[in-house]
Amino acid sequence: MKIAAILPHLEVFGGVRRYIEIGNNFIKKGHSFTIYHRDGSRPTWLEFSGETRPVKQVTLEENDIAISSDYSVLNYLEGAKANKKIFYCLREHKNNRKVCVNRKFLIMGNSTGICEMVRRKYERECIKGIGGINPELFHPVETRKDNHQIKILCYGRIYKKRKGIQKVVKAAELLHRRYPSLRLLLFDTPVGSPRLDARKMLRTRVPVKFYTALPQEKMAELYSQADIFVSAEKRAGWSNPCAEAMACKVPVVCSPSGTRDFAADGETALVFRFRYSFLIAKKIRRLIEDKNLKERIREKGYRKIQQYTWSNLVDKLEKEFEQLL
Repeated sequence: MKIAAILPHLEVFGGVRRYIEIGNNFIKKGHSFTIYHRDGSRPTWLEFSGETRPVKQVTLEENDIAISSDYSVLNYLEGAKANKKIFYCLREHKNNRKVCVNRKFLIMGNSTGICEMVRRKYERECIKGIGGINPELFHPVETRKDNHQIKILCYGRIYKKRKGIQKVVKAAELLHRRYPSLRLLLFDTPVGSPRLDARKMLRTRVPVKFYTALPQEKMAELYSQADIFVSAEKRAGWSNPCAEAMACKVPVVCSPSGTRDFAADGETALVFRFRYSFLIAKKIRRLIEDKNLKERIREKGYRKIQQYTWSNLVDKLEKEFEQLL
């Protein structure tokens, strides 16, 4: 098969990671996978074994399947010379309606929650593109831990309000009164234009270490430093950071947004239904005080997330796509 992915850019975003990882795995299986984007340059932050080309070429070159998940390049998806055109729905968004009612596109979702939303709201069938994780990049790493500190790790893109990072920071502040040894670890890479530096937007009395622009091969080491990973995201499809933390054997506290496929409350994670800081703090405190619970969630979360590797996802997608053609 010849597969085309149409993106606006190849910067450090979870959605971009998805295409690079899926592409690499399709190529391993003998298929062609080309990413078309603004200037056709290659990604610099994650290895990609396929071709990259300027986005305008997708309307000139023959492909079997064209896929996109970004509303800003839908005109290129419509104009692509492809047998089947798929909109890959990655999260809940107000523009989903105009895409999902367009019968020119097949719809694919990156989580069970997104697929259910598409069926419920738009009465469309939804291809399951659920996952994933790269265990070669994200795995437990032996690190030196200071047993006198409690390290809470959180994604750091604070200017994206739906990520809920401020809520996690406030939860940490509530806990810091009881546990003065608590520390926050955050990470992000400046992207977009202008390149906003999230470190300048963070205000808290809790001691913080903010990692920026870490190479991908260092991410597992960062995750493995943490005692607990926390996410308070909303309107997510698939939560890459939560999945990555689980793959590194870090116990996770999270919202159900983007985590329903792998986060079962009290089993593989601690899940809070409402994004209130005091509720987030309550879940974190349970893991701090109950070592047996923490270890059980750590182990069960790790085992669960191994079901969602990119290679497993591509095995399923290969069958789905071949049936379409």
